[in-house]
Amino acid sequence: MFNVDFSKLVLWLMPAFLRKPKALALLRSYCWPVTEAYGVFLANRDNNIFKLNHNSQVYSMEKMLNDLFDSASRRIYITDGYTKDPVYIYLEIEDKPKILGEMILYNEEDYADTGVDFIVWIPAELNNNQTKIDIKGQVDFYKLAAKRYKIYTI
Repeated sequence: MFNVDFSKLVLWLMPAFLRKPKALALLRSYCWPVTEAYGVFLANRDNNIFKLNHNSQVYSMEKMLNDLFDSASRRIYITDGYTKDPVYIYLEIEDKPKILGEMILYNEEDYADTGVDFIVWIPAELNNNQTKIDIKGQVDFYKLAAKRYKIYTI
């Protein structure tokens, strides 16, 4: 439906007795802006079809990110956000000693209901500013509005 060759179209629509090389060249030069606009249209159409073929589901976002940024190795993946429960020690009012023993401390966003809903893991080769901005833009386009995420390096 969208495969139009404007060079052939000019030839087909021109009467046979007027098909001279100079006349064909002139008409093809007149069609050049239409040909350029048609090329932009096809590129935009392919981009829109790509966007419509993906959604906010994890497998779809992983496929999209791997297709765009890591098509050879396909190392980008998405996991759920951390859901660790915070460890209660004591309040300052209780005035208890601060002997904790061995305890693992996490960042604030690692705990349940305080941080992220999912994590996008990218390989170290893609850990530069421009690629991270592009990945963030793609994830922002597809993710649900209320979801929060972080981008971490493998």
